[in-house]
Amino acid sequence: MSHFEELGLLVPGIGRDRISDITCNILKHRFIKYTQDVCINLGIEMQEVEVASAALDPIRRRRVPRTHWLPVNKITGRPVILTPKRFLRELPTLNARDWWHFAEHDLRADVNLDISLSVDKKLIIDLARSHAEKVREWTEKREDQPSYPYKVDRDPAGLHNWLRMAQKFVADNPISYAVTDADSLDVFIGKIIDYFRQFVELQGGWRLLWNDDNGKPKRETSIQLLFKGIVQAQCAANGVMLDREVELGRGPVDFVISTSAAQRVLLEVKRVSSNKLIDGLTKQLVSYIESDGCGRGWYLAVRFYDSGSELRKVEMLRAATKDARQESGFDLKTAVVDATRKKSASKL
Repeated sequence: MSHFEELGLLVPGIGRDRISDITCNILKHRFIKYTQDVCINLGIEMQEVEVASAALDPIRRRRVPRTHWLPVNKITGRPVILTPKRFLRELPTLNARDWWHFAEHDLRADVNLDISLSVDKKLIIDLARSHAEKVREWTEKREDQPSYPYKVDRDPAGLHNWLRMAQKFVADNPISYAVTDADSLDVFIGKIIDYFRQFVELQGGWRLLWNDDNGKPKRETSIQLLFKGIVQAQCAANGVMLDREVELGRGPVDFVISTSAAQRVLLEVKRVSSNKLIDGLTKQLVSYIESDGCGRGWYLAVRFYDSGSELRKVEMLRAATKDARQESGFDLKTAVVDATRKKSASKL
């Protein structure tokens, strides 16, 4: 193995979050030193604080806490550790699904797979372990591709600039609803989707879903993050858990919303402009529900244009939802949010 991220391809249960946690823990002492240098150069106050997983105990072979001088977040009281911008990338650089897309043409014949079959991660891992030469070939091709740091100031994926605006809206507009069973959980999800729609359509949240530099809509990742930022606090306040990108065997569903193992609803997000808009519902979400066994799912589609083609796709989606509900027997619901650019009041 020549790249640490290959763990996500070769080891079950290892994804980008765990890879980033492991990487940061291994390098934490270097980031701490970098933070201390920045604070000394800029005259930033530091305190002696305990840092989790800051050192390796060679006897017990586990990471243990250590005390260090670091700046402290005045709101949370937790230490702050800085990272140079040039190291920041969107994860994962290497992942199991990308390898499968690279290798599937050669390997499907070997495993006698139907071309339409949705391959789960366990099978991908088994295939990668038994075809090491394809893993090396893929890794070498990825090495030849240029890699650039994430443009933090521009934030093209909308990973953090939305946070302050979203937090204010959430604080000013709390939701209170008693979630007691599966039906009330479903009603609650409808409420938080309407809550998200109100923020996007009426409170200027649509601006956070458009790129300032090229005037194009942001990716689905940005929609997912904004949705999570808007509704997560409301879920927590009402005893509901919101988990993003949960692996269900056939791939990661965008959100699992639950109160218990027996009361779960899956939610998938797509842009209306996506070529996979209908398949995302009828194939992707339905297959996730089959894997999870929860029987319920919501499909959140975000529209960025008033074009005839997008409006027609919305109507097609509504018809497809009705057909998929009847065919699968699952409780499927669709919601559409309008994130088109809005004219200022002076131009109306």
